[in-house]
Amino acid sequence: MILERIKKTFEFQRSRIKGPVPLWGVLNGIFILYPISFLAFFAGGLEVLNNPSLYQGLIITGIVVWVLNLVFLLDLKRGILTSFGTYLMYLTGHIYIIIGFGAMSGDHNFIGLKLSLPLIQSIIVIAVMSCLVNLDSEEIISQKASKVMLNFVFAPPLILSCICIFLAMIGYDYFMGWGMSLFSMTFGHLFYATWFIIIYAYQHRHDIKETRPIKHIEVSSDLIQNKEFDKNRFKKEKKHD
Repeated sequence: MILERIKKTFEFQRSRIKGPVPLWGVLNGIFILYPISFLAFFAGGLEVLNNPSLYQGLIITGIVVWVLNLVFLLDLKRGILTSFGTYLMYLTGHIYIIIGFGAMSGDHNFIGLKLSLPLIQSIIVIAVMSCLVNLDSEEIISQKASKVMLNFVFAPPLILSCICIFLAMIGYDYFMGWGMSLFSMTFGHLFYATWFIIIYAYQHRHDIKETRPIKHIEVSSDLIQNKEFDKNRFKKEKKHD
């Protein structure tokens, strides 16, 4: 019964996928969000990790992921590689942003817990949605159940994140690390849901409409003459009237 509910939950989430990651999302990640998170980590990551080898490895990983996403833009029409590249940016980016802003806030504690918040959120989402699934109806999850998800699963970490970021802005820097961690937690369901987008793009990779050359239409001379004759006849009839 539990496995059936989880299966229905994934089926519901897959049914809401209408295409690969859109162009604006890909470009926004490559040129805005990912560079910000990477630079935050580059500035203070070593201070938090206290491990030069790990720090250097994550720096190299970030550069490789960014360059790969530039290359993946060549596959923009199908969206398979761009969607996969966006997922890689999400995985590494949330690590960079949590560690980077944690260093800026001066709070180096509970880094493991902060990094685990998106994974915890994804497990909560699956558990709650599985409980709300209606196995006896074509409507897998009702609109009322969807509102429950928004109000009690996604809203709390987002509200707490806004509060922490606000406190950090007015001088309590300690809360900046928690604010960004809770903000990252809000999008924790993307930890697994992005795979539905990648699978969708792969399954529909042959749906791209190929551009066909315009065919020249040959018109016989007789048809042109008849058309001119009809045109002349129309002029005569107009004068007669």
